[in-house]
Amino acid sequence: MKLRNIFITGLSVVALSSCSDYLDVEAPSKNDMDYVATDKVELNRALNGVYTGLLSGNTYGSAMFTKFTLNSDVDFFSNSSGSTTSSKYCRFDCDPSGGDLAKTWQDIYGSIELANLFVETLESSPMYDAENPDKDLAQMLGEAKVIRAIFYHDLIWMFGDVPFSFNSTKTTPTLIYPIKDRNEIIDILIKDLESVADNMQSSSECTVERPGKEMAWAMIARLALTAGGYQLRPDGNTYGKMVRATNYKDYYTTARDYTRKVIEAGTHHLSKDFHKVFVDECNFIVAAGDDPIFEIPFGKESTGDIGYIHGPKIKSYDNKTHINYGATSSGATLNAFYRYMFDEDDVRRDYINQLFYYDANATANVASCSNGYTVQNGKWSKLWVNGGLGPLTEGKTGINFPYMRYTDVLLMFAEADNEINDGPSADAIKALEEVRTRAFRSTNPNKISRPDLYGSKSDFLKAVLDERKFEFAGENMRWKDLVRNNMYSENTYWNFFRYYAIAQEVSMPSDYTAMVSMHDFGDDERYYDIPMSIYNIKDVVNDEASGYSIPENAFPNRDVKICRLLNPYNSMTEKDKNELGLKDVIETQLYNDWSSDDGVIKNEVHYSLLGYIYADENDVLRIVRNGTIERCPEPATNPTVDNLPVVRYILPIPQNVINRSNGQYVNQYGY
Repeated sequence: MKLRNIFITGLSVVALSSCSDYLDVEAPSKNDMDYVATDKVELNRALNGVYTGLLSGNTYGSAMFTKFTLNSDVDFFSNSSGSTTSSKYCRFDCDPSGGDLAKTWQDIYGSIELANLFVETLESSPMYDAENPDKDLAQMLGEAKVIRAIFYHDLIWMFGDVPFSFNSTKTTPTLIYPIKDRNEIIDILIKDLESVADNMQSSSECTVERPGKEMAWAMIARLALTAGGYQLRPDGNTYGKMVRATNYKDYYTTARDYTRKVIEAGTHHLSKDFHKVFVDECNFIVAAGDDPIFEIPFGKESTGDIGYIHGPKIKSYDNKTHINYGATSSGATLNAFYRYMFDEDDVRRDYINQLFYYDANATANVASCSNGYTVQNGKWSKLWVNGGLGPLTEGKTGINFPYMRYTDVLLMFAEADNEINDGPSADAIKALEEVRTRAFRSTNPNKISRPDLYGSKSDFLKAVLDERKFEFAGENMRWKDLVRNNMYSENTYWNFFRYYAIAQEVSMPSDYTAMVSMHDFGDDERYYDIPMSIYNIKDVVNDEASGYSIPENAFPNRDVKICRLLNPYNSMTEKDKNELGLKDVIETQLYNDWSSDDGVIKNEVHYSLLGYIYADENDVLRIVRNGTIERCPEPATNPTVDNLPVVRYILPIPQNVINRSNGQYVNQYGY
């Protein structure tokens, strides 16, 4: 049964207020905590407070999937401003004064304070025996430590080396925690989780809304891959350089060993169809034993914007919709070219990529978001909720987010094993194909295997990263996968030229289209075949009685009208048009607004990657190297990671934190 609300009691009464240091936490009185330590019920209530930071709109309730997801060939946010700003993190354009940055930092460190205080309280409890722990107390301690590891891990991805302590404000000698090297933090977190994981409940014994031992093992693996992968490190007065630890294979070995433990436990499988995993989450079905290992447990009508920031956009009139689902922002968007990268038989393609929206009259209209610069992510949607959430609803959907999935475990195992062995083993191939089985078993099982990519370490890594690309849209994964493998600079470079080439094609042939197509597909013709217009039939009732029904995996809800899209992935030939007779068919242009008739390319194409690569007001292509603007190398030169500048994905420490640190914290990376 889904936990509809996390009860904010016990430790959760901690108040976050302004005072003289960056943490700003006022701890509960010692007497309160002494009382909590003597009673399991009170400890469990206090543990609920540790979860509250996961539910914040400044963290996983919204910001991690909108404000702090960086642009890539999967997740993408367009922007038309040619001016630098304080808070456009997605395009690597920000400074320490951004307000969202400070809010997220504050909420995460406030949550770490709650976790630290809970761990101290439980470990000092007269009921706790570290040598022979009570099973209930061991589970509670493990949950708190897993949540603490989640926050520190994601802080490291955002800020690099960060302030670190396992002491609460009640026991720390200083409220200005020292900044610690990120891999040293990860080493401590791994040992901390290893100390509790085996004493935690199995996934078969607890709900996915609470971390079990499989989640602890999987989190160790994720931490280890982060430490073993490439990282942007300070390098004097520059944006930094990409390096990896000299003992990186030790970390990959840890990742392989702990993902293997999850796999061999046999408690998780990929039995459900891909879309059913997320549709069930939208319907508050907490399943055991399938893909989700740990879901962040949002409360219905109280926390979480999952499904509001996703799915087909629904517009409202006077704050009300004409259908019973309520408005959606659809703000967590996807790259316009992402959908073309899927195999045509991959069931994930049509479900994830949603190409129409509802106007205020509840009429279905074809259009991607932002005039086609992005596409809506249908993985979660309020439209998948049976009966809807109500015409007045907006956010606070209560739809859970799967922070850790078994799919991720299988692909982490495959990636780590490939790295250790300098090529894929039979076990690594088996793990990869288990993921692909779900994607192709109902369409074309012959495509489950990819023998053409099993011959070398680099080819198999491509296969694994391709699978991660198609699995984790909207889960804030892609840019991290690219960074870990030192591929982000090349990915961002070609990402720009995809948009630029198609924008040119609107009004004139582009020199770049064939080059980008060859880079992406090994075929210099593919981008000439993408549809510049989509043909559709509006307002088709999605059921058999209407004479038309699309597959459930493409649009799971059967009680609303949709647009029937005739050519979402390929151009329609004249023969196709003649056979249709174009009766009752509407043409919607996709990319026509990307440039004007006289060839002037729009700002969204120019500036959506402004902090790394852009076209200036004279249409001269520029790239940013350590804050210096250079002429961008041409695609014909096939630039690589060795001669492209680094992507400054690390964010600055908030300015208010710098000010309160009394000179102990400084920003690097050119900030």
